[in-house]
Amino acid sequence: MNENIFYLDAKNKIVDFLGENFDDFPIKLQNRFLNFFPKMVNYEEEGHKYRPRLLFTNNIDAVMRSLPSPFKIQLFRDDNENDFASRLKAMVPFTKDDWCIYISTDDESVTYGIFRNINSIKEQSLEDIIFRSDYLRDRDDKVFGIYAYAENAWAVTMKSIKGNEININFALDIKVMGNWDEEIDEFVEASFSKLKASAKKSVEVKTMFKNIFKSVMRNIHGTICVVVDKDYPESEFRDDFLDDGIWLEEPISFSKLYIQGQHNVEPKLNAMSDVFTRMLDVDGITVIDNTGNILAYNVFVEANQRTTGGIIGGARKRAAYTIINSKKKLIIGVYFQSHDGEMFYAPLKK
Repeated sequence: MNENIFYLDAKNKIVDFLGENFDDFPIKLQNRFLNFFPKMVNYEEEGHKYRPRLLFTNNIDAVMRSLPSPFKIQLFRDDNENDFASRLKAMVPFTKDDWCIYISTDDESVTYGIFRNINSIKEQSLEDIIFRSDYLRDRDDKVFGIYAYAENAWAVTMKSIKGNEININFALDIKVMGNWDEEIDEFVEASFSKLKASAKKSVEVKTMFKNIFKSVMRNIHGTICVVVDKDYPESEFRDDFLDDGIWLEEPISFSKLYIQGQHNVEPKLNAMSDVFTRMLDVDGITVIDNTGNILAYNVFVEANQRTTGGIIGGARKRAAYTIINSKKKLIIGVYFQSHDGEMFYAPLKK
């Protein structure tokens, strides 16, 4: 018996979303996008894996005007959509360096290129700016924009300038896609719950942390970050439970850079963010306190059936639940991200 099974419901929902949020979306472009769509979760070129971000619009210049520091490079202009696949193939490698691909259509042509907002790591991300833009919202009957991206290995999110959003899930088992923004916001708030700073600096350092973890979500295949209470002595941080790792003699403090002033702060923030990201990419757990200080990385805990509560998953997930089930008073919460993109923040203490 030969049986074909199709995700027709997903296809129909995507088509409906395009029709509801982008007037006169070209049908040929729609078909080519649908063919490309399944590749977005695990796109690979010459051994390199990418999770490209695509913006479909009818007016890329209007989108650029919504950004405070835009930079756009147009790469192709075609009379029709026939070369969609080859154009994306040429542009996807740029997305590794935080560029977004745009496909802009009008009655005469299709233009392709890459763009980004040249901003500070402590400022809002490109997608946050676009989808909170009053300028674009006020023109959503004339300027259309649909942003498609994969944050993990099993789901693609599509957002529109009109404020609508859908998630397409490729997993065969039941994986409910949580609200990434809400989870990460709770984690970031916990990471700075005892930071003493002005309202402006507090917003900036929290935005920076959120941007770091957006990059982690897209580019790192798994991590655990544990937030501990700064008011507990170091001896309790480094008890038998968390001592197996690399503890920094002098914690890395993002907030100190703000206190020291703005001279050369941007390159220092970028450099420290790179170090933090590399720590999160190393096997084991990264430990920070609730003023955002980085205390340790490459930390391991011993997991067993009793401490994991029968959790099914890899070593990283068992380690996360070992920490969660430890009920240790000094632990504020646990950020977990698996190799396939499952992510959650579990608070232990408010």
